[in-house]
Amino acid sequence: MTRISVAFSLLCALCGIASSFAFVFEDCGSELAKINEVEISSCDVSDEKCVLTRGEDIHVKAKVTPNTDITEVKVFAYGVILDVAVPFPLKKPDVCKNPDSGLKCPLKKDQEVNYKATFVVEKKTPTLSVDVMWEFKNEKDEKIICIKFPVKIV
Repeated sequence: MTRISVAFSLLCALCGIASSFAFVFEDCGSELAKINEVEISSCDVSDEKCVLTRGEDIHVKAKVTPNTDITEVKVFAYGVILDVAVPFPLKKPDVCKNPDSGLKCPLKKDQEVNYKATFVVEKKTPTLSVDVMWEFKNEKDEKIICIKFPVKIV
């Protein structure tokens, strides 16, 4: 359960609305779409790391424009420690089947889509600093988008 809590906490770092700042992120190999914007509710663009507070909702928004038609979208989250990506299990990895995601599949080439999600950083999640890598992959396991950014869970 702690592992799942950490996974959701890390994925949350991608999120945004509440104090909605457009967060600076690293594109780590997006292939099938352009990342237009990522917002994370608890992230301040002036901070070195995105701060996630345990026990609070984190809201995510991402605007993405596919460069091809995409039938399926699965989301993956990893904690990157010493250049090793450690996968975290997610409750709803199938974005197309999640009515709360804001995405309607199939995604159409050159049509911007708006992904959204809300996650809770569980209070039992340990405090830690880690890089989060967040990927969307299609039905052929090709990277749609990949975003990497530093997170501090408090």
